[in-house]
Amino acid sequence: MPKTPTPEDLRNLLLPRPEPCVSLFLPLPRHGADVAAAPLRFRALLREAEELLADRYDARHVKELLAPLAGLADAGDVLGRGPGGLAAYRAEGLFETYRLWPEPPARCVVADSFHVKPLLRSLQARDRYFVLALGSRHASLWEGSGLGLSPRPLPLLPPPPSAPRGGRRAGPGKAPEEGDGPRREETLRLFRALDAIVRGALPPDGVLLVAGPTPAVAAFREACSHPGLAAEAVEGAFDEASAEELHARVHPAALGALGARDGRLVEEFGRSLDRGLAADILTRVAEAAVAGRVRSLLVADGRPLFGR
Repeated sequence: MPKTPTPEDLRNLLLPRPEPCVSLFLPLPRHGADVAAAPLRFRALLREAEELLADRYDARHVKELLAPLAGLADAGDVLGRGPGGLAAYRAEGLFETYRLWPEPPARCVVADSFHVKPLLRSLQARDRYFVLALGSRHASLWEGSGLGLSPRPLPLLPPPPSAPRGGRRAGPGKAPEEGDGPRREETLRLFRALDAIVRGALPPDGVLLVAGPTPAVAAFREACSHPGLAAEAVEGAFDEASAEELHARVHPAALGALGARDGRLVEEFGRSLDRGLAADILTRVAEAAVAGRVRSLLVADGRPLFGR
C-alpha cells in the first residue's frame, strides 16, 4: 500500500545510491472506465524503463531490478481510484511507493539519482487552505485542499451571535451598523474572541476563507486580524452542509485565493532579486539552504531539472 511521503522519506531518497535509479509516476484514475486502464498505463511506463535500462545493463540485471515494480501492475490497492497519483522508486536496496497530491503527470525517469520534484511538490503546503464556517448555531474550522476538507477541532470555540431581533439589518457585505448599538459591540466582541482562537491555531501564512451568512461574514472580517484572510468570502447558509458540500462551495474561491497568494510571492521574489536578497541560480540557493538563510523556496511547476 503506498504511503504518504514525509520529509524523512525525501531525505532518504536524496541519499547517494548505486546506479541506476528508477522513478515512475502515474496519475491515478478517478472514474470507472479509467480504472481498468491504469494497469496498462503503468506497464507502459515499465516498458519505457526497461528500454532505457537495456542500453547500459544486461537483461538479467534489468529484470531483477524491475521485478518489484512489475508486481504493482496487479495490485489493486496501489493502482486504485484517485484522486492523487502514484510515485514508485526503485534502486538496489530500495523499493518505495507513495501516494502523491497533486497528481503528477505520467513519467518514467532513469538516472543516477531519483527524480523527487513531484514528491517535493506533494510535501509543500502550497495547496492547503483553511475555512471558517459560521453557522447560526456554531462555528467550525476546516483544513482543505483539492482532496476535500477535514475538521480542525478547537477547544472553547465560541458560537457565532444569533441574528439580531431588532434594529437595522446590515446590508450585503456590511457588518452591523453603528446604530445597532450594544448588539454591534457584542457581535464584534464575540468575533474578536473567535479571531484570537483561530489566529493561534493557524500558521501566519495560511490562507483563510470565511463562509457563512452575509452579516456574520462581514462582521468577522471586520474583527479578523489573521494576515492570510482571503479577499473573497463564500456567503450562504452552511448549518446543514456536509463536508463534501462545503468543499464544493469554497474550493473555487480557495483556488483564487491561493493563486493571488502565489502572485504576491512571485512579486516579492522579483523585488528581493533586484535588491540582491534572493537567488534564482540553483547552486546559490543550495548554498543558502545549507547556511540556513532560506525563508521561502519557490519551485516552478512543469520545469523538470534532472541531476543531484
